[in-house]
Amino acid sequence: MADYYLLSKPHCPLCDQAKLLVEQAMQQAVQSPATGWRLHVVDITQQPELLAEYAWLIPVLVRASDDAELRWPFATALEDFLIA
Repeated sequence: MADYYLLSKPHCPLCDQAKLLVEQAMQQAVQSPATGWRLHVVDITQQPELLAEYAWLIPVLVRASDDAELRWPFATALEDFLIA
């Protein structure tokens, strides 16, 4: 199971849009039965160090396995990022 973290904050329309796009991409992507994805939404306002670093960058999708980041806009890179 691959974990992904969506760095977000409340009242962020782009973050809401990003969450929907990621969820849709995860559902549509071809997966083997033994694999899957989990999306964790992280509220950066609850962690001062994340807020300081990402306040003007969110939404950001982070792949837990290697800490790789995909910054908004995700566009066509999202599917490639998920299957990497």
